[in-house]
Amino acid sequence: MLPVSYDLKNKEPHFKGNPAINLASYLDERVLLGKAVLDIVAFDTPQIIMANNPQERREKFNKVSFSFALGYLSPLVTLPLTNRLGMKHIAKLTKSFKSKDASLIRISNKYLVNAEETRKGVEKLSKDLKTDYSSILKTVGGDYEKLRKKLINAKNAVLSFDLFFTTASIGSIGFFNNWQTKKKTKQDGYSAEFNMADKNIVEKRAESFKKKEPLRKAIWLTMLAALTAFPLLLKKGLTSQNASSFNNYIKKISPKFDYIDGIFISRLPFFMSAVGFYSGLILASRNKTELKDTTIRNSVSAAGYFGGDILIGSVLGRLSDKFLKTNLMKTDIEKSLLNKLIPPTKPLRELEGKNKAIGAALYWLNLAMLSASLGFGVPYLINKMIKNDVKQSIDEHTATRKLVSIEDFGKKAAK
Repeated sequence: MLPVSYDLKNKEPHFKGNPAINLASYLDERVLLGKAVLDIVAFDTPQIIMANNPQERREKFNKVSFSFALGYLSPLVTLPLTNRLGMKHIAKLTKSFKSKDASLIRISNKYLVNAEETRKGVEKLSKDLKTDYSSILKTVGGDYEKLRKKLINAKNAVLSFDLFFTTASIGSIGFFNNWQTKKKTKQDGYSAEFNMADKNIVEKRAESFKKKEPLRKAIWLTMLAALTAFPLLLKKGLTSQNASSFNNYIKKISPKFDYIDGIFISRLPFFMSAVGFYSGLILASRNKTELKDTTIRNSVSAAGYFGGDILIGSVLGRLSDKFLKTNLMKTDIEKSLLNKLIPPTKPLRELEGKNKAIGAALYWLNLAMLSASLGFGVPYLINKMIKNDVKQSIDEHTATRKLVSIEDFGKKAAK
């Protein structure tokens, strides 16, 4: 499920002037929307184009459209719904489903480490949203410790449902594709191979994997259960009075899971894809070749999504500052190993004039480079691998038939 940003008043798009520059700035500022564009343009659409036949193209289109709709669009409906349900039925802080007080669930986790911080967080959110939460405070008798624990329960219930619904939905796409392809073609084999070999060869290549499908489904369901239970760790760290290193660490990183600006949540749809969707696709593989195919594609897409654009952007930014005399790189940054390896660039909204124009141009160049290399280059190499694997099976099948023919001829001659 995609986190929805509630702070939109100061982030309205401004499309006056050069549309390419302004659109780049708009996407750069909205991490998740930018990642969605990256996902579709650099990875998904090129791989649909590079499919080997209509059946494989349909499967890849299903993967893209279903995962995009479930991962990026469904939260527009489900997140407001689960927030209100969590406040009414889990925390039991609101009496009505339509109550505006349900917005209190948007309080940052950094204010849920103790009662005093919760009081500050409620006052700040009340001021920011111009909402009076007196009725909720009355429900808990003004006890901020009680309120804190109830809010933790509600927020973690929403996160658990988020993880379960989205991961279960997109993770089942691979198995759905297999079912739909078999229904249409009466074949169990890997669809990419349908125009490369006879039906009996394609089916034979899938025999061993077909027998183990129930085991693979059980593995995927186990992974789904573990992911859904993850928020319990957040709850333990935030509610425990034991000042252990683990609990202190959870308190420290908990704001990163906020649905507004939390960095973990901003990458959550793809994280859930990596765990649910990608593992689902891998476990739904119909033979060894598809297993290699999905593993390579998923690994490359994950690397590109999580760090590829950042790495290329950092390299391009440094080259620009050196040779074009721009000022794209951040200077006032934390001295960490990651920042030394991949120095970050400034957000486009902070740039002006020449810097902004060149920064926007590099943004689109970054996207084009990822599309060319990961979107078209990797599928091209994978398609060659598939053809080689199928050719090897055809050669083995032909050799076996020749050997059987020779043995039959020998038996007839002996008679």
